[in-house]
Amino acid sequence: MITKEYFDVSRIVSAYFRPEHPETKFYWQDSKPIKKFFGLINTGRFTEAGWFNACDWNEELYTEDEIRNYGYKVYSTDERINDRICNKAYVKVYLTHDNTIEQRFETDAEAEAWIESLKEKSGKTFEVAIYN
Repeated sequence: MITKEYFDVSRIVSAYFRPEHPETKFYWQDSKPIKKFFGLINTGRFTEAGWFNACDWNEELYTEDEIRNYGYKVYSTDERINDRICNKAYVKVYLTHDNTIEQRFETDAEAEAWIESLKEKSGKTFEVAIYN
C-alpha cells in the first residue's frame, strides 16, 4: 500500500539530508558444516549461506528481496565486494508545529534534487551546515 502525505512548502523550516551509507547490521555468512559433540563429529550437513541481521537473536536468514523491502539498497557482487547493503539516501523535512516529512531515495543526486525543488517552490534560501 502506498501512502502519500501532502504538505505546504511555505511551512518548511529546515531539511536534513543524509547520503547513502553502508549498513552494518546485515552481514553475509557462508555455509559451514554442522558439527556435534563439542565440534568433534561432522554431521555431513551444512548451514545455509545467506544474509543475517546482527541484531536478531534467532539468526533468521534474509533474502536480498526482503532486505530491499525493508528499505535498504543491495548492491550485487559485481558492483561491490564489501558494504553491499546500504541505507538509502534520506531526507527529513522539518515543518512548523513540529511536523516532519521523511523520504528515501535511490541515489544521493535524487535526494539533493528534491531538496533543491523544495527550495525553489518555497521561495526560501537556506544556509547549509555540513557535518563529517
